[in-house]
Amino acid sequence: MTVRVSIAEARGSFSKLLRHAREGPVIITRRGKPDAVILPFGEYERLRRQRGYSNMVRLSRELAGVGVTATELDEASRKELDERLWSS
Repeated sequence: MTVRVSIAEARGSFSKLLRHAREGPVIITRRGKPDAVILPFGEYERLRRQRGYSNMVRLSRELAGVGVTATELDEASRKELDERLWSS
């Protein structure tokens, strides 16, 4: 169940909102409009992983478009890092 509260209400009941957030999103509103969300931590982690995966797919497609494989990029990156380490 999604809970909606104003910022003023949230100030006075933050620990209660955290308990609600374990069950589902808590939407914090400012002047009646959504401003922020408190999520269950597991949902936050899922969204982070999903975003990371989406970024990797996008990067993979971009690399394929210019003819570079992920392996080539990895090898070039490692070589550059090694060169930086040994040149300092």
